[in-house]
Amino acid sequence: MVAVVVEVAAEAGEAGTYTYDMGRALTEVVTKAGARMAAEAEIRGFAGGWREAVGHAEARR
Repeated sequence: MVAVVVEVAAEAGEAGTYTYDMGRALTEVVTKAGARMAAEAEIRGFAGGWREAVGHAEARR
């Protein structure tokens, strides 16, 4: 995803259409998408760890 944002910025720079506002918007895209991916990974990690813990607890019974 970051590579695509950099590509868009580079193309805009070559075309002479890159602006400060465009840079801020692209930064916001990366920030929000990164935060969403991190949150989803944390949730998946927690759910996976929870299933593993429950599995171990049930195996001990």
